[in-house]
Amino acid sequence: MQEKKSTIRYERVKDVLDLAIRLQAARGGMTIDEIQEILSISRRTAERMRDTVEWAFPGLETVPAGDNKLHWRLESNALRRLVPITADNLAALATAVSALRQTGLGNLANNLADVETKLRAMQRRESLENIDSDLETLVQAEGLAMRPGPRQPIDPGLLSLLREAILSGRTVEFFYAGRHSGKRSVQKVEPYGLLYGNRPFLVGKHTGFTDSRLWRIGNMSEVRLTGNLFERDPDFDLQAFARRSFGTFQEEPMQVELLFSEVAAADAACFRFHPNQSIQRHEDGTVTVRFKAGSLNEMCWHLVTWGDCVQIVKPKKLRQRMAQMCEDLANHHRVD
Repeated sequence: MQEKKSTIRYERVKDVLDLAIRLQAARGGMTIDEIQEILSISRRTAERMRDTVEWAFPGLETVPAGDNKLHWRLESNALRRLVPITADNLAALATAVSALRQTGLGNLANNLADVETKLRAMQRRESLENIDSDLETLVQAEGLAMRPGPRQPIDPGLLSLLREAILSGRTVEFFYAGRHSGKRSVQKVEPYGLLYGNRPFLVGKHTGFTDSRLWRIGNMSEVRLTGNLFERDPDFDLQAFARRSFGTFQEEPMQVELLFSEVAAADAACFRFHPNQSIQRHEDGTVTVRFKAGSLNEMCWHLVTWGDCVQIVKPKKLRQRMAQMCEDLANHHRVD
């Protein structure tokens, strides 16, 4: 019984410390509702834990917010020495660094590796000695499967220049090679953000135009930062812009409905086709996936990998595009 009580007390201390770390890391603070949701506890327990954090780590304060709720944030030097770094944390960073290098994003990989170095520098020597042996085992035991795709290295200086332009609100000018023609043209762009996928893209607007579009960073050359400032559209949302498309090509979004056979139902139910997808399971074992996005070709390129386990229910033009694509491929590979 004594051991059970000790375990309960230990878990409560661990939860309080975890909440303190989250409250210090949250720039805009946390509400009681958010504490409830993250820790899966009742409102009363969330309030008690907040009060415990305030007692243990003086420096809990409210921060202004526009939602008429109290947001709590912790500012405590005492907590900094209590934040634990584990072998799992460092192994996850190492895996992320490898994944970024594999996709050609060496600059981001270097930045993340620098974070790892700084985290290690903040730890006591005895703490590092305790986790290094576990870390070596974990790193050797985890790997990344090789995935086919573009591996075009991006100049780190170019990414830094684009970030500077985004932060300072200045336009950039560059030569851009057309995807199919290869013809170079001069582009003047108001940069809004960067999108990373199989290839990295710059999201921005032509100077003087209102619509946002994508520029493949690998097709840009002689990029320079101009002295022209622009006023960023306050309503622009990079994530909302990205969700318009199934992949990266921007087309008018449409309602998509896919029916997966019983054979592929389990895989389809746990597959992320789109951030805003919905999944419906049927009594016959099949699964329906629905989402709204554009880019017919990219959808077809992906759906063909599911073979005859998927049926395009809607829209009709997606089904027609898939049929035409498969017919063209069959003719191209036909053996006489």
